[in-house]
Amino acid sequence: MSNTAAEKHSYYERLSLKEKIGYGMGDAGSCMIWSVLALYLTWFYTDVYGLDPAIVGTLFLVIRVFDAFSDPVMGAICDRTRTRWGKFRPWLLWMAVPFGLGAVLMFTTPDLSMNGKIIYAWITYLVMSLIYTAINIPYCSVAGVITLNPKERMGCLSWRFFLNGLATLIVSSSILPLTDWLGDGSRASGFQLTMMIMGGAATLMFLFCFFSIKERVVSIKNNETLRKDLKDIIKNDQWLLMISITFLNVFPAFIRGAVTIYYATYVMQASVGFITFFMALGVACNMLGSVIAKPLTDRFDKIKLFRIINIILGILSFALWFVDPHSLTPLLALFIVINILHLIQSGPILWAMMSDVDDYGDWKLGKRLTGISFAGNLFMLKMGLAVAGAIVAWILSYTGYIANKPQQNTQALQGIIMMFSLLPMVSYFISAWIVRYFKLNDTFLEKIKVDLAKRELQNGSAQTQEYKDVPVVKC
Repeated sequence: MSNTAAEKHSYYERLSLKEKIGYGMGDAGSCMIWSVLALYLTWFYTDVYGLDPAIVGTLFLVIRVFDAFSDPVMGAICDRTRTRWGKFRPWLLWMAVPFGLGAVLMFTTPDLSMNGKIIYAWITYLVMSLIYTAINIPYCSVAGVITLNPKERMGCLSWRFFLNGLATLIVSSSILPLTDWLGDGSRASGFQLTMMIMGGAATLMFLFCFFSIKERVVSIKNNETLRKDLKDIIKNDQWLLMISITFLNVFPAFIRGAVTIYYATYVMQASVGFITFFMALGVACNMLGSVIAKPLTDRFDKIKLFRIINIILGILSFALWFVDPHSLTPLLALFIVINILHLIQSGPILWAMMSDVDDYGDWKLGKRLTGISFAGNLFMLKMGLAVAGAIVAWILSYTGYIANKPQQNTQALQGIIMMFSLLPMVSYFISAWIVRYFKLNDTFLEKIKVDLAKRELQNGSAQTQEYKDVPVVKC
């Protein structure tokens, strides 16, 4: 069967610009909240909410361990969801409002004792984690069922991460000014009011996504148990490799993102205006990286590109250790290049690899486990955020960091610089080494694409096809 014949299937058709933008709007909505968590939550808990850094670190890690159980369960629920809208889309509709509301509650500072504040932080963080799981696993999973066309999938993901970057840019450039303005001197009140705006915007974006996209790849009903699905997904050797790669590639961004506000405030001794500019600059460079990713992957094999970029990022992160934080030209130059390159490989390329792994599992095992497959990757992504946040909080506590003190001790400053440079470096180099064993290059994916389409033809009846809504194509 030829590639041309395979592409006649509905699940290989070209997607409209509206659908690509609509899909991207879902991640924009997610990032209206996620970016605040990644960039400001550690700082909010320590410097605004008043929690001890060691408590914050423990909070992050324990809740994410809980996600080890909630993520695969949510993936299995998605795989078994049956509605006229599909498996994954309805969750965007059902969870849009709770997602926005949960963000507001999380950044609310009640007038409680210190023990009461700790309990409130644990409860709201746990609830928000569950809500995020319930909306983000379906959202990420739907990328695997909108289309099986690798080029169209990469186009979707490029729009996703461009709009993701735009939303993050809005957040990074507006959070501190908005909290100061709306709070009128009270950052606690300012954060609550600001999150009302961000939560409302996130809700509307997810609703727009729901009404704009379509699920084309429809699998037959799965009556097997979650335990059986987990056993089957483990047989997918590339999935096991993929979840490790996911953690290693999101960890550097999360740890550098979490520590950036500390680096700019205490190491660079920057003003609030420059801090806002510095964080917004990183996000703008991320957006540029998402735009560059598509033409680069059209020209080069994405796995080779992924490995080379990781090596370069490791070298540049190492260089940050030696840069004088007050020498703005070399610092900003490195910061710009790192953020551009990071989004190329950890944005469209990384998520395309996740969808490729799902296709590979279908090809190898004859069973598509999209929900559980993405649940594993989402769990590792959240573990990256949790571990990064915990490490930042624990190192701050260990080095004697004192919240809101203009002059920190030398040990605390060195710890902040190390987290900004050396820890991301280690993760990038390990990722570059592991990806050598990832075999789903462009040539292999073309074979998988043709074989899956051929299998559909051989099944004969539309009712027994893996994708039962796909018409039979005669070659």
